[in-house]
Amino acid sequence: MTTLFKKTALALALGSLAPGVQAQDGTAAPVGDHQAIATTAVAQAPVQAEAVEIAMADAAEPAPLDPGMMLMEQIEEWKYNAGAALSERADNGEIFMTEGTAFVKVTPDATDWADHRLMAYKEALMNAQAQFIEFEGISTRAETVNKFFEDKSQMPRFSPQELQSSNKLEEVLNKAVALAGGKLDKQLSELGIDPDEFNAAPPEKRARLFENSISEQVSTRARASLTGLIPVKTFEANDAQGRHAIAVIVVASDKMRQFVYDMKQSKGDMAPNPKKVGGPSLRERFSSNKAALIHEFGIRKMFDENGYPVLVSFGQAGTGYNGTDFNRQMNARKGAFMYAKADAYANFAYLLNSVGNAELSSSRKSMNVTDGVVRTEQDGVMESEETRIEMVKAINNEISARGSISDLPGTRQLMRWTAKHPQHGNEINGVVYVWHPVSEQNARDMRDFRPKRTEQAQTRERNGSNGNAGATQSRDLMSADDF
Repeated sequence: MTTLFKKTALALALGSLAPGVQAQDGTAAPVGDHQAIATTAVAQAPVQAEAVEIAMADAAEPAPLDPGMMLMEQIEEWKYNAGAALSERADNGEIFMTEGTAFVKVTPDATDWADHRLMAYKEALMNAQAQFIEFEGISTRAETVNKFFEDKSQMPRFSPQELQSSNKLEEVLNKAVALAGGKLDKQLSELGIDPDEFNAAPPEKRARLFENSISEQVSTRARASLTGLIPVKTFEANDAQGRHAIAVIVVASDKMRQFVYDMKQSKGDMAPNPKKVGGPSLRERFSSNKAALIHEFGIRKMFDENGYPVLVSFGQAGTGYNGTDFNRQMNARKGAFMYAKADAYANFAYLLNSVGNAELSSSRKSMNVTDGVVRTEQDGVMESEETRIEMVKAINNEISARGSISDLPGTRQLMRWTAKHPQHGNEINGVVYVWHPVSEQNARDMRDFRPKRTEQAQTRERNGSNGNAGATQSRDLMSADDF
């Protein structure tokens, strides 16, 4: 919008230099006036040239960037390119796809910025989850009230007893103040209270005399299973001041939910997909560019080089220490890896067995009211009316997701990494955890191991040596045929 204004200003400035002058009614100016017009044009030329110069300089200045708008542009571009297949299936109603956004609450100069950034991703994920929860079914209650009330007789009054009590209270307070002397005034001044105003504050009563209002209250609740809802893409944008915003796209489908069910029931006995065979291992892919892992959040379903389906979970955390003390730095990094590990494990729980709740309540009230006010003053009781027009709004939005899984063999740490944020230099530590069906079988075999005779143990070792496999992935780690 700013760029548009600047271009318009430039066009107007250039247009002001256009030759030719006409009268207001469209007829040509008299010949005798052309010399005066030419003289005026020559005199105004430097001023106009300066205006053009200023307009050109303003137009050359970059317009302020809005991270939120940048995210919207990135998402739209992705939907028409790499995510076109998913977008088409979502538009056809074959799958559910939506996005959620959130902003990082601090700037990169904060020591805990990396953790705030991670929590912004989680907030964006929950905003997307809330849309899916509501998609599966909502319960809504709404109420609208229009009120018109007028009663001048409601003007409040002080009873004789109240006035007498007020006089007695004032007398006691006056004695207390007189006893305390300047000590109380001094303490009130230290608290930023004017002693004169404090002593003069009269008791008052209020009552509603008139009201013309319209109000509405809406309450929405929803609950749904989040099992199988998986993030497929994250986006991040920032402005020149370092204010970041994050968006995440999630997808849910019957095929993904069926995969989750089959995975939990299979005990690792899952067949590979011949169409997914080939490519480098996950370790090779992720180790070659650790800085790219800074932008990976959540969990993905992928396939290894032998076509086996695998789950890849990303966890990360900030170090939170920028000092030079070696011990503190190492301890902070150790703690960051623990937080990252917990983050990676949480991703498995949310994908494999989780439930979400979304509750939203809002109220709005537009009103024109008049209140009657009475105050006791030193010279008697003063009555007045106060009229105001205002809009009163309140909102409460709560989203919760709870995941749990009691037995998941076969998860292992693929790698851990430490990298500096490419723009701001904040240290971020992360881990990549993988679930593999062959790894689950191996884990179950080790857990259920029973000692056997030596010959059988050797035979078992020879037969169990064909289970090690890597995995492959592209920058868009999941495709439309996964759903």
